Amino acid sequence: MTAPSPELVQVADGVTISASVVGTGPVVLLNGGLGMSAGVWPVTTIPESLVNAGFSVITYTARGLKPSSAPPAPYTIPEMADDAIAVLDHFGVREAIIAGYSMGCYVTQALVSRWSGTVLGVAIMSGLRSSAIGELVNEMELGLIEKLGELPETVSVFEQLLTTLSPATLSDDGSVRAWRSILTSGETTWASPEGLKGQLTASQSWMLAKEPTPERLAAITAPTMVLVYEHDLYFPPAGGREATSHIPDATFEVLDGEAHGGVMLDPKHRAATMLTEFCLKVTAG
Repeated sequence: MTAPSPELVQVADGVTISASVVGTGPVVLLNGGLGMSAGVWPVTTIPESLVNAGFSVITYTARGLKPSSAPPAPYTIPEMADDAIAVLDHFGVREAIIAGYSMGCYVTQALVSRWSGTVLGVAIMSGLRSSAIGELVNEMELGLIEKLGELPETVSVFEQLLTTLSPATLSDDGSVRAWRSILTSGETTWASPEGLKGQLTASQSWMLAKEPTPERLAAITAPTMVLVYEHDLYFPPAGGREATSHIPDATFEVLDGEAHGGVMLDPKHRAATMLTEFCLKVTAG
């Protein structure tokens, strides 16, 4: 699949979002996680799977990350949802399946309640009910930024390794060292320090507000698929199962063996397969 050239979409005064669309057919919007640029989605195989099944896929890089704008912090989840809505408007989309991963699930939930278009289905992957660990990590990182003016690389790498990799990978010293090398190579994806601080504050404000509330979840009337990973410290299965119970038309699935990075690192690419099957189901007939 040839990667499309991204377009810069004006979403607010002085704020542009890099976005692209590929494929033909019903639209699936993919909302990425904290610090996740659009360029990461192909690693999941999700765009390729959806396009091969006859869908159009919109990906974008959220505010704070290159090459999108990084306005001054703080950001909010509703604000980031409005950015995504502006991207849908830019491509003339009036009905779509809305999917998210990690913090992109927060954006997905806010978008569903704010968009005037038709939501055909909702997919929430590793991002429904956050844990106390998630709240503590956000608090720690914002505290370090406040004290030091930046988040030390060693802290960021340690947090990513501990939460993204599966227990089996973490117990292999060679794999941990290899992943550390990968995470410390290359340039930062953040457009500026304000971008990191902005996305962290958006995530923290959502969690501190105890979102998603049962009322917000009950208002999701479109068919919904919730995927969680067995060893996800940020979004553990127990919380996800309870939260899913408030969504009127939802399925819930625990994928074994992986942690928070399962959407990207699962060698079986189960999320890609299951999302594609879900999209086919909700658009059939």
